[in-house]
Amino acid sequence: MKNLSVISAFILGLMLLIPESGLLNAQDLERYTFHSNHMGTRFTIILYAENEGFAEEAANAAFDRIERLNQMMSDYIDESELNRLSRLSGSGEAMQVSPELFEVLYESYIISEMTGGLFDVTIGPFTELWRAVRMEPEPQLPYDEEIEERGKSVGYQHMEFDKENRTVELKVPDMQLDLGGIAKGYASEEAINVLRRFGIQSALVDGGGDISMGETPPEKEGWEVAIPLKIGEDETSHIMLKMSGKTVTTSGDMFQFIEIDGKRYSHILNPKTGLGATEQIQATVIAEEGMYADALASVLTLMNPDEGIEFINSLQNTEAYIMMRDENGIKEWKSSGFAAYMK
Repeated sequence: MKNLSVISAFILGLMLLIPESGLLNAQDLERYTFHSNHMGTRFTIILYAENEGFAEEAANAAFDRIERLNQMMSDYIDESELNRLSRLSGSGEAMQVSPELFEVLYESYIISEMTGGLFDVTIGPFTELWRAVRMEPEPQLPYDEEIEERGKSVGYQHMEFDKENRTVELKVPDMQLDLGGIAKGYASEEAINVLRRFGIQSALVDGGGDISMGETPPEKEGWEVAIPLKIGEDETSHIMLKMSGKTVTTSGDMFQFIEIDGKRYSHILNPKTGLGATEQIQATVIAEEGMYADALASVLTLMNPDEGIEFINSLQNTEAYIMMRDENGIKEWKSSGFAAYMK
């Protein structure tokens, strides 16, 4: 429940590169673009290869990898590995899971610790509640009692890991895992890894706004990424970023929100309250790993921006940009190294 679904529309052109020549020999490489729908969004792969047949084979392998991860990690697919684990919650039984799911869940736990629980993949009971709210013809806020009851099954501290046996146990009943805030970032990076195994080094994968990049494309200086900024009701601007070998994710309620009794609630839920943030805020994170960029972008929309930037500045190889709109207009925050990526 997190990424800006419309971001892909703005960044299908993001793959245009800085026209500096002389960095790599491009005479034998051509640029190819492929699209496929997975994880409830559109994935775009841009890659440089010697011929179309090889490029298509590599892209299809990357898309297959994304779909296999979706079959493991989706909370919409009844028999996904994730849902089978959730159904064991409170049973006292640990489940051996795939290396991929164990990695994502364990890294999620680490991010939860880092963020004081503002990121929490056990948020599923709240997610389920708000999905129902958004389907109502006239949405109403859930009752406090319902939020409190569901909150008993939310809490990353209720996950227990056994690395040696690769098992996970969910300690309390009625837990529901939701990887919507981390899985697409992981999948985009995994797709880049598949392309590397094909020998393709220069590639970009955009999973609905979760963007992972390989090396600098031939004869170019870096990938150019357009981040949309919602300035007014009918006005959108952009910031342009230039980078390679990084991941970047944008999250926030500028485009996705629900309005109840004249008040906006973000689609990004606070695990501590069960409610979406009411501030109009958007965050972009640049990181080394897709999971971290994905998760931290959501977290920043739940934090005070000053505290959020201070938090990002405490991390290595991580930068962020935060934009907030209030009655006084637009305010911006940048981490100490973010400007280095701006075009």
